[in-house]
Amino acid sequence: MSKKRIGKALGEMFKTAMEEPVTVKYPFGAVIVAERFRGKLDVDPIRCTGCGVCEIVCPAGVITMVPVGKRSIGQREIEVKKPVFDLYTCISCGQCVEDCRFGALALTNKFELAVFDKGSLIMKKALKVVQ
Repeated sequence: MSKKRIGKALGEMFKTAMEEPVTVKYPFGAVIVAERFRGKLDVDPIRCTGCGVCEIVCPAGVITMVPVGKRSIGQREIEVKKPVFDLYTCISCGQCVEDCRFGALALTNKFELAVFDKGSLIMKKALKVVQ
């Protein structure tokens, strides 16, 4: 390596040694995510009607519609279904959020999904409210 290249590298090294670091001391520092960040999926159980569109459009097969009861409409009884989400296999593509006509789904800015038991990432939040 030539002396000119070594001198240039040393100069760059001393210059960057005096600058502030650009990394955050995670998890001790606050993490700021971008405005359009796609994190953990969330559902509003009151807005969810159980239409099943989210299950149809999900490319990863994360959403399963589960029967939660029956509802009478006139003289007919129809089965009511609500979604269950397997966040372990979710790819955070946002297709379900985009296609939900009722605004029941949203991608949050939560990104910490590391757990010891992957069964804890099965979200049954929509099952709690049956209309």
